[in-house]
Amino acid sequence: MKANTRWLVVFLICCLASSMSEAKKKSSSGGRSKTKEKPIIYRLQVTGQEEFVLRKDQNPCSVLLKYCTEVADRAQLDFATVFDQLYNTVLDQLIKLWDSLKAHKDLKTDETLFVRCEPVSIADEMESKLNTQAMKVTAARRASRHKKLLGLLTKAVEQRDASALKEFNTQRPLYKLTDLERFELYRKTIVLLPSNAFMVDQFGLALMAIGRGDLARLLFENAVRRGVWGHVMQRPVSKYVKSLKAQPWHDPTAYPFVAELEAAADVIRDEYDAARRDHPNLFTEEQENLHEGGNWTELRLKSSGNGWLADTNAHFPATVAHLRAMRQDFTSVKFSSILPGTHIRPHTGPTNERLRVHLTLHHRGGARIRVDDAWHTWPPGRAIVFDDSWEHEVRNEGEHERTVLILDVWHPDLPLDQRIVH
Repeated sequence: MKANTRWLVVFLICCLASSMSEAKKKSSSGGRSKTKEKPIIYRLQVTGQEEFVLRKDQNPCSVLLKYCTEVADRAQLDFATVFDQLYNTVLDQLIKLWDSLKAHKDLKTDETLFVRCEPVSIADEMESKLNTQAMKVTAARRASRHKKLLGLLTKAVEQRDASALKEFNTQRPLYKLTDLERFELYRKTIVLLPSNAFMVDQFGLALMAIGRGDLARLLFENAVRRGVWGHVMQRPVSKYVKSLKAQPWHDPTAYPFVAELEAAADVIRDEYDAARRDHPNLFTEEQENLHEGGNWTELRLKSSGNGWLADTNAHFPATVAHLRAMRQDFTSVKFSSILPGTHIRPHTGPTNERLRVHLTLHHRGGARIRVDDAWHTWPPGRAIVFDDSWEHEVRNEGEHERTVLILDVWHPDLPLDQRIVH
C-alpha cells in the first residue's frame, strides 16, 4: 500500500471514531439526537413483569398484543392466558378514564378495542351484497351523510349539545343507511360513546349485517361484563332496569287480559280487513330499515306518550272500544303486517320495562319469530307474549301475509310508581 493511501485510511478511521464518540456523548447527555418519547397517559403495574405502558397517539390494541406476546415468550406462558388477564383490566381502566383523559383523542383507539382486539373486516360472502347496496348510493353522498351524522354526534358528546343529539336521532332513520354505511358510522360512534347502550347495540347489529356475527357476540359479551346490560341477548337500547325478571318468553295464560283480548280477535280482524281495503293509505312502511325483502307495514292506534290517536281510531271503533273497556294499561297499540319473503332482522326494543303482546289476525303458516334462541309461531286468533328487549327476528317464508295486533304492557315486576311513559 502506498504511503498516501495508508494515511487516507487512518484519517477516515479517526473521523469515524470521533463521530461515534460525539454521538455517544449526545445520547448520554440528553442531546438533540435523542428521540423524545411521547407522554405516558396510562400505566399498569404487572406482577413479576415490566409495566404495561400506553403513550399518547398509540393504539391500545397494538401495544397490548405486542406486550402480551413478549410476556408469554419470556415467561413461557400461553398467549391467550396472558391476554385474558390483561385485556379486561386495561379496557376497564380506559373506560373509567375515558372522559378525563379524552382517550378517544389521546389514543389512536378504534373499534377493535371493544371486540377483544380482533381485526374487523367484512365477511367474504357479504362483499357482493354490500357492493350491490353501495351502487345505489354514490360515494359522495355516502361520505356526506356519514360526515353529517358523525359531526352531529361528536358535537353532542364534546359540547354536551342536546340539540345536536336530537338532530342526529331525527336524521339517522331518514337517511335509510345501507348496511355498509351503518357499519362505517357505528364503528366510529362506538369510540365516542363506548358505554352507550344504543351505540353498542347498533355497532353489533352492523357487524351482523356485514357477516361478522362472531364479533358482535364478542362486543355484547364485553358490554355485559362492563355492566351495560345483564345478558348478551337482552339489550334494551334506551332504558334497562336491572331488578326486573329477565325472561324472553312469557306464558299468555298468566295474564288474564289475554283471554279477553282473544275473544275479540274476529271483530278486530274484520275492522282491519275493511280499513286495508278501503283506506290503504293509512298504513305506512316500516321506517327503521330493520327488514329486507318482502314488505312490512304498520298502523298505530295508540302511541307511547301521545295516547290514543283520533285520526286512526275513527276507522276502528269496535277495536278501540273493546281495548278501552278492558281497563288494561296498554302503553302502545298498532297493527303490523308482513308479506311473504320479509325478513325482520335481529334487533331489540327500547326498554325491558314492558312486555309485547301479539294477537294473531292473519297467519296461514310459514311465518315464525325468534326471541332469544327460541323460535315460535302465531296460532290464528291467539296471542303470544314476549319481552322484546331480548334479541328477536321474524321471517315470513310462507305464501300469505302475517298480520298481528301489537300491544305493549308494563312488566309485571315494575312497581306502579315507576310505570311512567317516556
